[in-house]
Amino acid sequence: MTLLSRTVALATLVASAAASADGTFEIGAGYSPDEGFIGRARIAQSNLFGSGTSLSLSADVSLLATRGDLNYTIPNLGDTGLDVGVDLIAARRTFPGFDRESVGGALTLGHQLDRATRMFVRYRIEDVALTPDPTAFAARTTTDRFAAHRLAWLGSGLAYNTLDSPIPLRGTRLELTAEASGPEIGSDYQLLRFGARADHAMDLGPLTLRLHGHATYIHTDDPAGVPLSERLFHDGYADVRGYPIYSIGSRFGENLEALGRAELELPVWRRAGLSIAGFYDVGLRYNEDASYGPIAGAVYRSVGGSLIWRSPIGPLRFDVAFPLDGKDRDRAFLLNIGAGF
Repeated sequence: MTLLSRTVALATLVASAAASADGTFEIGAGYSPDEGFIGRARIAQSNLFGSGTSLSLSADVSLLATRGDLNYTIPNLGDTGLDVGVDLIAARRTFPGFDRESVGGALTLGHQLDRATRMFVRYRIEDVALTPDPTAFAARTTTDRFAAHRLAWLGSGLAYNTLDSPIPLRGTRLELTAEASGPEIGSDYQLLRFGARADHAMDLGPLTLRLHGHATYIHTDDPAGVPLSERLFHDGYADVRGYPIYSIGSRFGENLEALGRAELELPVWRRAGLSIAGFYDVGLRYNEDASYGPIAGAVYRSVGGSLIWRSPIGPLRFDVAFPLDGKDRDRAFLLNIGAGF
């Protein structure tokens, strides 16, 4: 069964359950300079059959990715303060030289410590299939690196969030996650994955200062290195503005990335939600798996300016970015609809 047919089947199931006063249906669209137009649909039932549980289906489609997610959540299980979430996920993503398709699920046990802070433990498992582009990789390369496999992860995380909007004017977000994968929990690979994210927005007189940083590190003791399906690739505008998606780093990706940006915003017409901003972005990519190429890293930076409109239907921003590293340093004009900072 294809990913599209799975998504349609799930949509039919949820639509029949959501036909009540507690049901919602949402359709949205956005635009990214890397992925083109992005469509999103979500149908949800917040009080399934009067049980207090929720059921939802969301689907996202762009030129590079397709994802369908069916979620069932039980809040405050047995008056313990714990919530339980079950997800069934089907996804497809195009990377340089290959497509990654996966089908799987996740079980999450979470606890809301206060209004802004949540901790969770999660187990997720997926079957992964990679389809190589024969014009990009030699036949001998595809034998091992593109073999179908199963990945299972057991991890935990802590999240704190007081940001006031997608392009925040004030607030803080901190997230930490750690996951382990191995045969003991049903995986074909032994891996460790660590992630961190930080955002902060504050007033500086008439200006707003925004800071963002995130980092991901994936490690394995296997001489073959981190599997291709889990390696980290440059995500274009979302990482360092001015460098198109997959334009920096290795065609096999890396196993460490660290990215940051700083932005100063000045309102020019508060009533209409119009502002101008200047920004500085920086990204580090590093490969430590010798089987994928040299053990080395590189830093990429850009500067630029933005026009931001917080419109009634969502944020819109127009950026002009000037790359400071690499051979191609032509300025880039970027339009983004619906995305945050």
